[in-house]
Amino acid sequence: MIEATVSEKTAVFFSGTPTLIAGVSGGADSMALLYLLWQLKVDVFVVHINYGLRGDESDSDQELVEQMAFQWGFECCSVRLNAEEANRENFQKWARDERYRIFNEFYHELNADAIVVAHHRDDQIETIIQKVFRGSGVDAWKGMSHFDGKIFRPLLEITKAEILQYCEIKAIPFRLDSGNLRSEYARNFIRNELSSEMDRLFPGWKENILRLGEFGTAADEAITQLSKSCFDDKQLSIKLLRDLNEPLKKAVLKKFLEQFTASVSRGVVEESYALMKAQTGAKLQLSKKMCLVKDRDFIRVSGNNEFESARLTKQKLAKGISASGFTFYVTDQPEADLYIDADVLQYPLTLRTWKHGDIFQPLGMQGSQKISDHLTNRKVLSSVKKESLVVEDRKGVIAVVLFESAANKAGSISEICKATDTTKQYLCISKNGYA
Repeated sequence: MIEATVSEKTAVFFSGTPTLIAGVSGGADSMALLYLLWQLKVDVFVVHINYGLRGDESDSDQELVEQMAFQWGFECCSVRLNAEEANRENFQKWARDERYRIFNEFYHELNADAIVVAHHRDDQIETIIQKVFRGSGVDAWKGMSHFDGKIFRPLLEITKAEILQYCEIKAIPFRLDSGNLRSEYARNFIRNELSSEMDRLFPGWKENILRLGEFGTAADEAITQLSKSCFDDKQLSIKLLRDLNEPLKKAVLKKFLEQFTASVSRGVVEESYALMKAQTGAKLQLSKKMCLVKDRDFIRVSGNNEFESARLTKQKLAKGISASGFTFYVTDQPEADLYIDADVLQYPLTLRTWKHGDIFQPLGMQGSQKISDHLTNRKVLSSVKKESLVVEDRKGVIAVVLFESAANKAGSISEICKATDTTKQYLCISKNGYA
């Protein structure tokens, strides 16, 4: 059944033999998926992320993935990350953001057809439960899709039990992550403690949760169709919403806002809804550079896209200089959100908005990438993408790209000017003044 399902899903979404970036952790799900892709003779580039959280266990995960990728004839790249970089951020969110950032880099570099991951039916149920528990609207209950244009999930209809059974039948080696047994994370709690009790008290509950996903998909499609007549990428018609009830108005408003901000909280929706009832001229700031304005029967998007380029000389950088919400300074310690080797650049530097045709070499990549593609890869919203900035040296080398993204990153640095063990002077860039 599993083999037929993966073969069918691959044939439905791709013509011929696709090139896929496969995220493989070494667990049963991803190892089974890699074996299935090997059986189907799909062109796969394997990416393994080693967070180093479990010491020798993490290294053994990496070793297994590399060995089996080699045995099955796949190219493989393992990337080591420093978990301490998560700082106080939610580790699960940080790990996911970093994981998909790396997947996306390979996706663009290799011009792949998709990123394939091993999410299965149990994962889908857990995802929907978390959305319900967090108070998400019905349109958010739809869960994950088999293919969203980039992420491919061929195992989404297969249960964890079926995957484990398949691994046993086919003698597919895999590793157990002891971290999954700890229930402090929401998903682990659902999996380890809630699920068994729900099985006992509410037989068939998993099917009912998946049915919520169907309702969520239907609701989202209905709201999307309704929204098409109410707004475009610049303004929303309040007049066209008047005959809708309050929940529907807020649902359409949320769709409108999703064009401009990576995460639309319930609070932002409520504030925006209040703006609809305010006097003409009332404003709501969405970001530093963008706000909503009440204009008679419309909510319009307003932003300041003008930016004067700034000249960053050695003298100014020695003292520190602030421009467009960032502070730039040179020091002998790497102590900011972003830092590069200050001595490899040709001064003076120029801080400017990016333009079409700009290219640079992202950290960790061998080739160059268009700035426009890089910003898309970093999930920078189209509405603010044009306001992103670059730091360019006297010879035209782009050293840094500065942007606002869903991952809340300050920007990206170039491989050409990355700091190394021999770096003596660091050009530091901080979002909020000195780090």
